[in-house]
Amino acid sequence: MGLGDIIRLEDVTAGYVVVKQGIKSIAREKRVVLRNINLRIKDGERVVIIGESGSGKTTLLRVILGLLKPFNGRVFVIGKDIYSLKWRERVKVLRQIGYVPQDPYKALNPSVKVGTILEEPLEALSISERGSRVKDILRLVNLPENVLNMYPMELSGGMRQRVLIARAIIHDPEVLILDEPTSALDVSMQAQIVNLINEIHRKLELAVLTVTHDLGVAQYLADRAVVLYRGEIIEEGDIDSIIKNPRNEYTRLLVSSY
Repeated sequence: MGLGDIIRLEDVTAGYVVVKQGIKSIAREKRVVLRNINLRIKDGERVVIIGESGSGKTTLLRVILGLLKPFNGRVFVIGKDIYSLKWRERVKVLRQIGYVPQDPYKALNPSVKVGTILEEPLEALSISERGSRVKDILRLVNLPENVLNMYPMELSGGMRQRVLIARAIIHDPEVLILDEPTSALDVSMQAQIVNLINEIHRKLELAVLTVTHDLGVAQYLADRAVVLYRGEIIEEGDIDSIIKNPRNEYTRLLVSSY
């Protein structure tokens, strides 16, 4: 691991095992989704993974989040090879990642109040410490305190997304990972969420990894872009350079369709 790396993937090949039931036997077949992925996220860096549906973005996130062990290669989070760790040690390391899933309408339990949702990751703190931390985070994501007594279904899409972001950063992680953070929002709300993410990056000085198919969003949320196509990284570099002067034909097609 290089100094300052928060996340690093080395020669990662990953996918899924498909079980096929025959008349007399069961066959297991590996279906490779990611091939020879090398990816490095530095402390405080803003990186975006760009790719269309089916490019392997979701599988890549599952690998980084400790949910899918690769067939080959190693995955480091804050210097620890997470898939070589015992489960409890892995969970402890993965707490350094704050994760915002794609759909704010499905990601929050509709039967649990926002206050409980935000306090859940803080169970190690005292009640007063939890309350103080929750109020601090609400101010950071620009939500009023009265949302604590509300259920997710009572909130707008933009407010739900803010709650998801609040939950992701409330335990003070080293890196924030966002999966298509604006895809479920209207255009005016997209701009507000993009501004919020950048404000959080600036104030908390954490690394931000965003996964998106939207080059417009990518341009505002990252300094460096990684282009994923059919499970392989085909181009990476400064986001403005990639948009203005893409080298790969697939990247050029993405840019032209933007």
